[in-house]
Amino acid sequence: MTTIRTEVTQLVLHSLPDGDTPKPEGVGQLDLLRVRNIPVEFYRYLYRVGQPHHWTSRCLPDKALAREVHAANVRIYVLYCDGAPAGWFELDVGRAPRQTRLVHFATMPEFRGRGLARHLLSRAIVAGFEDGPSGLVVETNTLDHPAALPLYRKMGFRPLSVREVLTIGFPDPDRPADPAQNAGTQPSRV
Repeated sequence: MTTIRTEVTQLVLHSLPDGDTPKPEGVGQLDLLRVRNIPVEFYRYLYRVGQPHHWTSRCLPDKALAREVHAANVRIYVLYCDGAPAGWFELDVGRAPRQTRLVHFATMPEFRGRGLARHLLSRAIVAGFEDGPSGLVVETNTLDHPAALPLYRKMGFRPLSVREVLTIGFPDPDRPADPAQNAGTQPSRV
């Protein structure tokens, strides 16, 4: 593993946007499902979408990962397009007082360019406000997909802070990660 410097932007949304974001046309049947007690291997499959962007916070051994994703405050949703996983998001509800955090948000590479990210983010925003928090918080960084920050801003999120961090990166982001390599490390979530 290598160390990479990145700029992290933390953003907040204090209320639901006015109006619904329409479902994109011509994309097939879309279904958003909350996945309770997600199987660890299925979570790893979804999480791999972040590997080219050096997501490392969930590269954990099975038991530690299960503790994280099965925690009572964690909610995971998967968007299916004609039965195939097309995107997903993870919320952390109430860990910080009156705040929900959008921990992970992604569309699968083969479904990009179809307008699904905006639709999925609108669903994440609605789910994020279900418990009545005073704000929905998300962080993105310069390693994430270049469309991430503009999309968050377009959907109404406003920057709270910008900071520079060092994070663990993959020497070859296209090669599947070995969770055992990260056992015992505490990478930053960026």
